Amino acid sequence: MTQKTLPPRIAGITDGEVTWKQLEAIDYEALGYFLSCHLVIEHYIDEFLKIGHPTLDWDSARQSFGQKVALLSNLKFSDKYDCIPAIKHLNSIRNKLSHNIEFTIQPADLLPLTQYLAKVYEEKQELPTETKEILGEFTIMTSVLFAGYISGAAQNNKYTKD
Repeated sequence: MTQKTLPPRIAGITDGEVTWKQLEAIDYEALGYFLSCHLVIEHYIDEFLKIGHPTLDWDSARQSFGQKVALLSNLKFSDKYDCIPAIKHLNSIRNKLSHNIEFTIQPADLLPLTQYLAKVYEEKQELPTETKEILGEFTIMTSVLFAGYISGAAQNNKYTKD
C-alpha cells in the first residue's frame, strides 16, 4: 500500500486541546528534485575538498553542508565563476525547508542562482525561468566547474582514490 500523504502536524495546543494541520500542499517531486540537486553539489564540494587536501580525515570530520561551504567562502575561481554565494543561498533554502516542509520554492527564491547563470551564459544562452530548470542548470554548471578542477588536480597529482 502506497501512502500518498504524510501524518498531520501539530498546529497548536490550547488548554490541553491539540489541533492538527494536514500537509496537503507539498509538491514531493519538486522537493525531491531540489534535495537531489543539493546532494549532487555537496558531492562535488566533498570531492573538491578531499582532492585539495587528501591527507586530512574528511570522513571523521563529518561536517555539515554549511560548514563545507564556509571552508570555501574565500574561494573564487573568477568573477564569472563565483558560485559560492549562490551555493550558500541554495543551502539557506534547504534550511527553510527543514523548518517548514510546506515552503514552496519559487523562481524568485532562486535569484542568486539565476544571477550566477547569467554571468556564466554571457547572454549567449537563454536563462531558465522555471524553478526546476533553474535548479537543474545551476547544478550542472556548478558540478562542471568543480569537476573540471577535480579532474585537473587528479591528473596533475596522479591521484588515486578507492
